[in-house]
Amino acid sequence: MKKIIYVLAIAATTAVVACGSSQKAEKNDNVATEATEEQAAVASESAAYVLPEEIAAEIAAVEALAAEHSAEELKSMLNMRSYVLGANMGLSLNLQFADLNLDVEALKSNIINFYLNGDVEDVKFLEDCGKFQGFLYMRYMPYMRAKQNRQIMESAGMTENLPELPELFDNEYTAEFIANNFGSQMGASLIDVDGIHMGWFFKGFNDGAVVESEEAVESSLLVTIDEMQAELFSVQTEMIEKMEKKAEQKRVEAKERSAAWLAEIEKQEGVQKSASGLLYRIERKGNGEFPTADNDRVTVHYEGTLSTGEVFDSSYERGETITFGLNQVIKGWTEGLKLIDKGGEITLWIPSDLAYGEQGAGGGSIGPNEALKFKVELFGINE
Repeated sequence: MKKIIYVLAIAATTAVVACGSSQKAEKNDNVATEATEEQAAVASESAAYVLPEEIAAEIAAVEALAAEHSAEELKSMLNMRSYVLGANMGLSLNLQFADLNLDVEALKSNIINFYLNGDVEDVKFLEDCGKFQGFLYMRYMPYMRAKQNRQIMESAGMTENLPELPELFDNEYTAEFIANNFGSQMGASLIDVDGIHMGWFFKGFNDGAVVESEEAVESSLLVTIDEMQAELFSVQTEMIEKMEKKAEQKRVEAKERSAAWLAEIEKQEGVQKSASGLLYRIERKGNGEFPTADNDRVTVHYEGTLSTGEVFDSSYERGETITFGLNQVIKGWTEGLKLIDKGGEITLWIPSDLAYGEQGAGGGSIGPNEALKFKVELFGINE
């Protein structure tokens, strides 16, 4: 059976697919088959969710078409992209994550809400996505491994000492949180996709959500697996191109912003400029002993800031100096530390080509083409 690729904004979500059964997961003893109080509360909130008029109209229009036409007729009318994306997400929820037993209406509400109003760079959203990823690796994947081991043992006639299935939810990872963030991630994956019609998207989602097994996919949907794969590949290609364009735009904007910032710094009293473009100012002279070679080792205290004034790294905050070779750091430091003597202090304003260039660094805290400022005190040379 051909596999369907689940396209989601947060790549970690796909990692758990490999641990899922190729057939729809059956509910197990420790997964509630009836709604818990928490799920009931979520369902109540979902029922109160009011669809935006435009989306409600799109959904109603497709529902009317489905009531009046055969599957073959509908296929000639559908918005392929929207239907395929919806079907793929519905299938994933249904065939790969069935054991989560999530409140589907809450999940749908979050898809719509994030699609219309969400911000993929919002700090809270990103934190929640990290927490969701932790849930997948620490809870869901171990659960699926234990389930598979049970199935293997049972198929071999070993019915005693079966491995316990770990609990999926607790006060930290609630079913409500998982449904909400899962839906938000699905909504996030649609934001930059052109031509989305939410009526056809939810037609596909609903169709995928009731498919009984992978073998029944083609007989249950309005599209074939080959058609799904082709459309998903097309969407993925377009999204990569858009991401690359956005990244390039950010690089250009950062380079212009950094150049303007350095130009203003250069006008300040006492600031000097080296042939490489490094800006520096001697804040305090030392004892006259300078590092001279790239392999000299120095001991310093330092504080690094962005052009915004945000501190991204500080030995002062850690409460201890750091020792390193001048050939082990960025070019701006290799050059700049030779300009200050032991016991002295210097401020460096480092152009991006002497810092971290187009790649950026610091786990994303230093973006591409970012010029940087460092306050550095030199305490030791080759000691």
